[in-house]
Order: sequence, then structure tokens, then C-alpha cells
Amino acid sequence: NGEPGETPWNRTAHHVQRNVNKLSLTLDLATPQGHDIFVYLAKVCDVVVENYRASVMDRLGLDYATLSNANPQLIYLKISSQGATGPEKDYGSLGSTLEQTAGLASITGYEDGIPLGTNETYPDPLVGILAVGTLMTALRQRRKTGKGCFVDLAQREATVAILGETVLDYSANGNIAGPIGNRHNVMAPHGLYACVGNDQWVAISVDSMDAWMGLCWAIGQPELSQDSRSMFAINRQENRADLDEIINAWTRNKNHYQAMHIMQAHGVAAGAVLKGLEVILDPHLHARGFWDTVEHPDAGKYIQVTTPWKLSKSPRQFTSPAPDLGQHNHYVLGDLLGLPDSELAELEEKGIIGTKPVGA
Repeated sequence: NGEPGETPWNRTAHHVQRNVNKLSLTLDLATPQGHDIFVYLAKVCDVVVENYRASVMDRLGLDYATLSNANPQLIYLKISSQGATGPEKDYGSLGSTLEQTAGLASITGYEDGIPLGTNETYPDPLVGILAVGTLMTALRQRRKTGKGCFVDLAQREATVAILGETVLDYSANGNIAGPIGNRHNVMAPHGLYACVGNDQWVAISVDSMDAWMGLCWAIGQPELSQDSRSMFAINRQENRADLDEIINAWTRNKNHYQAMHIMQAHGVAAGAVLKGLEVILDPHLHARGFWDTVEHPDAGKYIQVTTPWKLSKSPRQFTSPAPDLGQHNHYVLGDLLGLPDSELAELEEKGIIGTKPVGA
């Protein structure tokens, strides 16, 4: 409700939504004591995951060589902007700048328009999900070999990897891809179509002759499937502007959910384009159990997204709210590592651990 409260760092939206199911330990790694505690912690952990610039942990003396010497079974997953080696390894970035350096922004945007960012900072969630798979692979390898490993995961490389067809088209044919809006290089019709209401749209994609015939029946024009402009995929590509207008004339009289259901009933890939509140209220997502209701002690009750997968042998567990800053200092350092209360008090007095940001 726009109220910062007494500890705004514990109730800000990014923190509350991104840090569920975690413990919070604060530790000043630039101090000798903080450094030694981290090494000791690495001895009893399976994995270290870090997302600094490539050289930060090295400068702190907490590189893979140091930590693996303390724990040979440790898996060290480094997620950096440009990777741990190469002339640009010390570059920092955000998801938005990675869209530029990886080339993603060069193919997103309106047809014949300037390149645009996705507005989703796509490399961030992409690499976050990819890191999970990478980590599972490393754990599987350790189960077989008994040894840990170092994983160098560059966000820029991972983003380039999803642009395979554009990279290959340039390598093989010399073609430089550009923005094409919502159309597709192969499938047609393919795009967003206006529906009843203010800024309401439905996405429709035709990937086969069967789907095209289904679309023609859905809009009440079965004869269109035999039109010379649309009998084959290449014809539909060449005449996509005319076909889009025909489809738009039909969708403009339907709401986006109605258009989606009619298309899907005829075997056509289609989805209503949902606004934020519509996503939260979407019946399909609720039926799939996509949302969790979380009761945060400071921020209150809210709806939380869950993982986009279900595992048959590992059912999803209750979502615990994001912890307060340093909430588990004593649990991690005292209960797990066995540090006495007197040492914990000394660490707090020196500011090596704490429950408030510096300067708060």
C-alpha cells in the first residue's frame, strides 16, 4: 500500500516476491572473519551459487580453487555477465543490457522499426531457469564421480544460444535478421489480433494446413482455405497482410477469451493476451495450481508465482515467506556451524553480521 514501514528493506516488493523459501545470513566477506566463516560454511554445503561480476569472488579470496580445497565435493556455479574468461569478463550488466550485447534486441521490435528491448529483461529469468538444470546436471555427475566441479555460466552466451536460427542463417546464408513484429518466418497467419474492448488482443498461430482449415471454419469462412492466396504456407506468407485483415474483422467482434476458445476448439493454437490482473485471476492457471498464497509477517497476504513445472516424485511444498534481513544469522552460524553466542555477539558488534543495511 505504498507504506515503507519501519524496516522497508524487509517488505519491498522485489525482496518479498523473489526470496521466498530462503534463509537469510548477512556476512561481510571483505573482513578476515567473514571470509573464514564463508569458507567454513562452504565445507558443509553442497553448492555455492554466485552472481557477481566475474572477478569479485576471486578478489575476496573465495574463488573455486580456495573453496574446493576446503570441500572437494563442492559444486561452484558462477553466473556472470560475460563468463569467467575472455577480454570482457569484468563487464557488468543488467538483463536489459544483455539483450543488446547478445543480439536479442536486434530482432525484437515492430516490423521495419527500430530494435526494442523485450521489457521482460529476458536473459535474467532465462539464465535463472537454465541454472537449475545446470545445477541438477552437476549434482548428478557428482553422484557418479564423488567429485565437485566448477560451472562457468555466462548470461550472454546463454542468451545467444536461444537465437540459434538467426545465428545459423547468418553463418550459412549471410542474412542479418531484423525485427519482424509478431509475424513468423515460416508460420502464417501468425500474430496478435484486436478484440472487443480497450487494448484487448488474442494471439493466433497457424503451423499447418489442418490448422489453417480449422481457422477458416472458426471464422465462418471454410471456402477461404481453397483461396489461391492461402492454399499453401508460402501463399499465406506472401498474402499475410490480406489474411490478417480478414482475421481481424472476425476478432474485432469477439472478446479475447472467446476468440481463444473458439480457435482452440477448431485445433488452432491461440491464447488471450492477458493484463496483469487477468493473469492473477486466470482460471487455467488456478486449475494448474500455479499460484501460492503467502502470508508475509510484515507485507501481509499476497499471491506468489510458483515453479513452471510439477515433479511426480517431489511434490511442491508450502511456500515460506521471504525472510527478514539476517533473520537466520544465529541459526546458520550458531546451530549449523556451532559458533558460540559470545562469538556471534562479537560479529554483530563489529558489523560482520547484522539485521539492518549499513546506514539504516
